[in-house]
Amino acid sequence: MTGFPGGGAVREVPLDMAAAQAREHLEQVVLPFWLANGIDHAHGGFHTCFDNRGRIRVSDDKFTWSQGRFVWTLAHASSLVRTGLLQPVDGVGADELAACAVRGAQFLADHALRSDGTCAFALVRDGSAEAAGQPARSVYADLFVAMGFAEVARQSGQTRWLGPARRIIDRAHDDIHQRVAPTPPYAIPSGHNAFGPHLILLNALVVMTRAERDVAVVTSREEALAAELDAVMSFHDGAHGFREMPPLDASQHGGDSGPPGSNLIASHRVPGHALEAMWIALEAMELLGDATHRERALASIAPLCELGWDGEHGGLFRYVDEAGGAPRGMAGESEYEQLVRRTWDMKLWWVHTEAAAVTATAAHRYGRAECAEWFERIWRYTLGTFPGRSAGEEWVQIRNRDGSPRDEVVALPVKDPFHITRNLMQIVELNLT
Repeated sequence: MTGFPGGGAVREVPLDMAAAQAREHLEQVVLPFWLANGIDHAHGGFHTCFDNRGRIRVSDDKFTWSQGRFVWTLAHASSLVRTGLLQPVDGVGADELAACAVRGAQFLADHALRSDGTCAFALVRDGSAEAAGQPARSVYADLFVAMGFAEVARQSGQTRWLGPARRIIDRAHDDIHQRVAPTPPYAIPSGHNAFGPHLILLNALVVMTRAERDVAVVTSREEALAAELDAVMSFHDGAHGFREMPPLDASQHGGDSGPPGSNLIASHRVPGHALEAMWIALEAMELLGDATHRERALASIAPLCELGWDGEHGGLFRYVDEAGGAPRGMAGESEYEQLVRRTWDMKLWWVHTEAAAVTATAAHRYGRAECAEWFERIWRYTLGTFPGRSAGEEWVQIRNRDGSPRDEVVALPVKDPFHITRNLMQIVELNLT
């Protein structure tokens, strides 16, 4: 029994036990749901527009954000089945998972990918047209498509998918660094930079670099990967946190302690984003063989958990102030600012699985004892809160502060398998290292 920051005690969760629990959820809960309900055998692509409980399919539209992530998920899952880290799910083996990922990638290449390296944001079911009432493009959706293509290339050996992946990443890179990249479902408030696009771009570059290396293609990604790692780490606040949307004018600071005119956008933090970014940054460093940012990244993980932790009900808040607790500062009328105000205390599935993955990685790959304690607390909360059980099929992705199910759309009207499966697979794979 060990002490825990903020009170209480934590019983140790050995990594092999956590890996067995992760594997059980993958094989018996998460993947069976998506293999049974998510694959559109009639028209190609995937169904992801389910309610939070997974009981009702609310639309047949196909958001490329989730389509690309589904492709990545199936391609990566095929590698775990092939190596015996997962058993075939409901009789679906590695070859069929990989083939399904290729079919999903082909659906996106045929219907979503444009010649300029951008992608349609959402399609009707058969891909014949863009879905009505939706934005034309989001750089996030573009990069998730690129990640799907790159992982298909890596797992299948079909190098033809690397060309379109490169084209998407190069266009996204230019638009993000020129600050013209569209970011639906929420625009970046005027006068602010944003962490999120750089985080997803770094993730895509990691996936792309690994794919190129594994299929023995000459890669030119290292320079871009190193530069984007620097860009992500530039959002570090000099202590242990990361600014989500710092003002372009450095004289404007957020929070109650800031100067007149301080604002919620500048002062709010998104612990889940920062925690996700840290394992991606660590992966980038391993690929580059450069540990320049390693200590700063590792030292940030436990304080980020503490910043986001709800001492009353447990779990990690969606948004917090830079000083902790509810976001403060003046808020404008943008959709994003209202979202922060309205949903800051939600407990979201992806925040917790990402936090579990990075704390497990820091503890077991890099020997950070303080992260082991956080992993144990977060892992127990995650498994005790998000699996649907009697409240829903698969996992219930959105919960109220007290952990009760919340039936509300967050970001997109989708429920997709990406974060849960990715993070559970990370924990299973980590047990081998």
